[in-house]
Amino acid sequence: MKLIDVLKKPKYFSLAVISTIIITVIYIYTQVLGIIENIEIWFASIPFYNAILFVVFAVLFGITFSFQVFNWLQPKTCSINRKISGAGGSGAGTAGLFLVAQCPACASLGALFLPIGAISFLAEYGWAINLFSIGLLFFTLNYLGAFKK
Repeated sequence: MKLIDVLKKPKYFSLAVISTIIITVIYIYTQVLGIIENIEIWFASIPFYNAILFVVFAVLFGITFSFQVFNWLQPKTCSINRKISGAGGSGAGTAGLFLVAQCPACASLGALFLPIGAISFLAEYGWAINLFSIGLLFFTLNYLGAFKK
């Protein structure tokens, strides 16, 4: 079944919207390292291109998650190997984006776990990692058959 057909079903459309909201809230919370008062600073200092890339990522994440749940609930739609592989591709994109700071004033979750050289690399090439994460989500959707009849 095509992606559009799945999203026309209210249950899966709602799941896509809810998972988009959840990933957005979790991501922003981790970007400000749990300091809720800094959320307005995060929104004020995020470059427009990073904001656009993040919105695209969050929406694609929600759509991918919803389509993957659809496949899990349809036993003949997708083999178990495809289900597992699709989950890995989606997870890699999500994990990669969580380490990237979208705004230059934010330390991001990566600052807690990575050395300074890695943080500098992530800050310099964050836009490329954003694009790569979006590409992985498109790959996952394609792999799960979202664009096939």
